[in-house]
Amino acid sequence: MPKSLVRQYFIIVLFLSLAISLTIRFPLIMSMIFGDDGDRHKIGFEEGSAHFLVELAITFLVALLMFTMNFFILKPVEKHGRLKVLNIVMAVILTVASVYILNNLLFSASRILQPGYTVRGHRNEFDVTNFFVSALVIGCVLIIRLIFQKQNVILENESLKREALQSQFESLKNQLSPHFLFNSLTALKILIDEDTVKAQNYVSSLSKALRYTLQSNEKQLVTLKQEMDFMDSYLFLIRMRYDTNLSVITEISDSLYSGLLPPLTIQTLVENAIKHNEISKRKPLTITIQTTEKGALRVVNDIQKKLTSEEGTGIGLTNLSKQFQLLIGSEISICEENNRFIVDVPLIKP
Repeated sequence: MPKSLVRQYFIIVLFLSLAISLTIRFPLIMSMIFGDDGDRHKIGFEEGSAHFLVELAITFLVALLMFTMNFFILKPVEKHGRLKVLNIVMAVILTVASVYILNNLLFSASRILQPGYTVRGHRNEFDVTNFFVSALVIGCVLIIRLIFQKQNVILENESLKREALQSQFESLKNQLSPHFLFNSLTALKILIDEDTVKAQNYVSSLSKALRYTLQSNEKQLVTLKQEMDFMDSYLFLIRMRYDTNLSVITEISDSLYSGLLPPLTIQTLVENAIKHNEISKRKPLTITIQTTEKGALRVVNDIQKKLTSEEGTGIGLTNLSKQFQLLIGSEISICEENNRFIVDVPLIKP
């Protein structure tokens, strides 16, 4: 049984015991303040105040003891398990018996504390009041139990949701490494046929890029600075293949380098632009990586579609969008404007 829930329960019952005591003794408070002269003559104000405090303390004590006893019978902070009828019956029987014993003890104690105070019918009123308090206590304990169990159900559901989202996120993230490797090996295959020396340099740079890719699988988020450092190696690989036909411009605000995003986000966007657009001497491609005034990362490229589309895995932008949906509940923004393909990615604040 969690100590925090037990502590929370007894803090609640302290306030409830006081509230019940004040509510039960409210008529006595009113008679003390607004009683007529006859009442004031029969019971002096000081004597009435002392009587009120004694009655309030007794009611508070009865309520607190009943809350404590029913804590062990009804188990209001128990996370699981249905409440048995036997427990409720036991709680009622023990509460009635306990109140009966307490009434005799406390009524006798109140006579000692108030030897000169006698009111006809006071004993009957005393009994009825404390039995009424006991009924309130049992009702409150059952309500507290329902509230605590509802909170536990909500917390457990949220925990299950987080675990499910975490599993989905890891699954999506693990797809990026094979995706990156597939495209890199495809590029290497082409480069080997064209220039073996370049291919050797490409393999050296590829090993550095893959190291970052493998390390990034251990993280949910990386800083924009880390992503841009990786992009230096990645762009070196790309430029070896496309030479001057591919131009990448970076315009990153220094204040946004600490922003967070999923690993390989920029690489996925650049790779998407390369895969779907013609890159040649006749049609060189320019890709711009920049940050916006709203604190987002933007990747822009001219639209110059290939005559024959390049074969791919089909998980690029869809995968990335799902990652942001899982992380912050917001997808990336994709649009075409003035023959330019624009993707805006929200940077997550550290």
